[in-house]
Order: sequence, then C-alpha cells, then structure tokens
Amino acid sequence: MFSPNLVLQVLISGTEESMPNKKAVALMWYCRTPKGWRRFPVVLGGNNRIKHGWVKDAGVLTHFPDGRYEIRTYKDRKKVYKRAGDNAADAMAARDREEHLEDAKVSAEAAGVKIAEEPGRLHLRKAALKFEQDAKERGAMEAAEVNRNVTAEFLAVSGLTYADEVTRDHVFKFHRALRARGLGDRTVSNKHKRLGSFFTYCKIDKTTMPPAPKYDAKMPDTYSKDENGKILAAADGYMRLAIEIGLKCGLRDREMHHLEWKDIHWEDSILRVTSKPHWGFRIKNSEERDIPIPADLLKHLRARRKTHPDDRLVLPTRNGTPNTKLLRTLKRLAKRAGLNCGVCAGCKGALGECRSWGLHKLRRSYGTTLLRSGLDLRTVQAYMGHANMASTMRYLQPATARESQRAINAIKWAS
Repeated sequence: MFSPNLVLQVLISGTEESMPNKKAVALMWYCRTPKGWRRFPVVLGGNNRIKHGWVKDAGVLTHFPDGRYEIRTYKDRKKVYKRAGDNAADAMAARDREEHLEDAKVSAEAAGVKIAEEPGRLHLRKAALKFEQDAKERGAMEAAEVNRNVTAEFLAVSGLTYADEVTRDHVFKFHRALRARGLGDRTVSNKHKRLGSFFTYCKIDKTTMPPAPKYDAKMPDTYSKDENGKILAAADGYMRLAIEIGLKCGLRDREMHHLEWKDIHWEDSILRVTSKPHWGFRIKNSEERDIPIPADLLKHLRARRKTHPDDRLVLPTRNGTPNTKLLRTLKRLAKRAGLNCGVCAGCKGALGECRSWGLHKLRRSYGTTLLRSGLDLRTVQAYMGHANMASTMRYLQPATARESQRAINAIKWAS
C-alpha cells in the first residue's frame, strides 16, 4: 500500500522496461588482487555481518583487505556501481536503502503506476540520509550510526513518506514497536530523544513530539570478586585472556574484537585504543586513548604473543578475523561452569544463556573498581573513553553493606 498523499501517475499507454528485482541490488567488495582490481560479492558470517575484506575467489575464501564497498544496481539492463565507502556497517545500511528504493519502484510499476514526489514537501527518507551524513561530516561516526538506526526503525514502523504526515500517534506506535522487541525503558527513552533530534532537524512541529518515556535510573551492574574468580577458573587460556582484557582494561565489545598486537606498547605497559579502517571499525567519539595494563595481564599477553607470533589480532578467530562471538562464548562458558543465575529470561530460554553474563558488564566492573580503588574521576573518564564526566560518575557505586560494616562499627554515634 502507498501513502494516500503520494501522487500516483497512471501510465496510460506503452510499457517501460521492468526494473530489476530485489536480488539485482548487491553489495560488492572492489579490491586489489594479484590479478588487478576486481569486484566480488561480500561474504557474510553466521551473524549476518560482513566478513570485512574476505571474498570467495573461485570458491576459495580469500582475504583481499585493500579495497572499498560498492553497491551494484542496473539501469537500462546495464550494471551500475555506486561507491559505499570502506565501513562495513555503513555499506550494509546503504545497500538496504537501495533495496527499499528498488522495492518501491518494482511494486509501483507492477501496479501500473509511477510514483512522483510532491514538490515543496520534505521527504523523510531523504532527510534521514542527510541527518546521518551531517553527523559523519562532524566526525561523529557513532552518532551517525545511531541516527541511521533510529530513523530507519521509525520509518519502517510508521510507513510515512513526508514530514508533514507525522503525528504523536506515530511516535507512540514507535514506542510500542520498540517494547515489543523487548527493549527496556531506558533504551526506548534514548531512541525517543534521538528521534526528537531528527524531528528538530526536519523542522517538524514541536507539539508533535510527546515527552520522553520515563525510566528508573539504575546503578551499573558489576561482577563481584567471587564471580570474577569463578569465571576465570572455568575459562581456557583464550577466554581467560578475553575476560581479563575486559575486566582489567575496560574495553568495549568491538574494541576487544579489533584489538591488535600493535596496540600493545610493551615497554610502557600501555594498551592504545585506535580505529581500524581495514576492519571497518572506528572508535567511539573518534578519540584514541591509552590504558595502563596491569602487570599480571601483561604477563599473560606476552605468553599469548609468544605462542601466536603470526597473529595480527589479539583475540582472532581461527581464520584470523575479528571474533564477534566472544559474548556468545562467554555465556556458554558461564552455563557450563554452573554460573547461570537461573531466574532471568535468558536462563529460561531455549539456549539457557544467562543475561547476567556479558562483555559490557566486565567493562562496568572495571570502571567501578577503579573508582572504588581511589582513582580520580577525570582519570577514570579518560581510561573508559567517556565523552563526559556524568557517564563516569554513574560508576560510583556505593559500597555494599558488608564492605561498609567495619567503617560503620567504628562510628561514634553519641558522646
């Protein structure tokens, strides 16, 4: 169904060449090979993410890291290639947008109609692309990704075409769809605020946007020393190193996936967090940072490097690519070790993967531990890579009753 506000121009006579179907839109990797520059369809992993730089050449999985993404479409039955950059996530999003456009054209022509936009009206999908691009121009790559995701979700749920069609009911429908996906109140509120920024960008009437949904602000959930000890004792050498990197350096999930040995500065005992364009990875806030490595972790890193001298990544898969399944492996490890909480939806699900075990919780434990150990807020903010101190202050967890007991017993309550 098309929006009633679209102008449908019936093709009275003649037939136009049919547009290619959805499969005609393809994402390609244009890369340097020993035989020169060639194009290959991208290769997807089990998680439906691009295996950056990998192609199937004559049926053999081969790594050609020097290249860029392109979107292949057809015009007058001729192949047309449009550049899509060198970031895998951005390229996938661009491919999806192209598919949606082709789908609309195919559906319209199958119905014998031609879609024409009304002049003077702001087209939401085009505005969303500009909204995303503006963030990229500012160098705010993470904001650009969030902008893309939120606007795509809203457009998919609302089914709208023009900005002047938006009502409060569409925003509430957006909220309901997010909650139906199992997203928490805080996440829904964050997406609502980002959608509000998009509405402001589109100059949509402010009364259209209802207040942001409320949520209970919770303290960051962390692991206890006992939990840390049990999960480390149950892990093999590879997963023990992964857990220690998360727990003792506070890396984000994707920072762990793309950590390379060149990021370890042995003499200074420093881990440097940097972008990896060749893997399609950019660091949050576009700001590199140095993190001190504890002596025991540095020792374990040296041992790993000695036994794997040819690896580029610290935590690679067997074929040398970023291991994006560390979270799943951690959850399975906790289950095998009998460390599941037994009460969450994850534990009760078919896979039995406990929601209390996750890589980001290691990062939260890192931040809280540093602050509770006496490091100042500004230093912890730098190590965590937070853009503002308010984010770091959330990690100032109060001491537990047991930890505070000795201090409380020493208080003189009366003269």
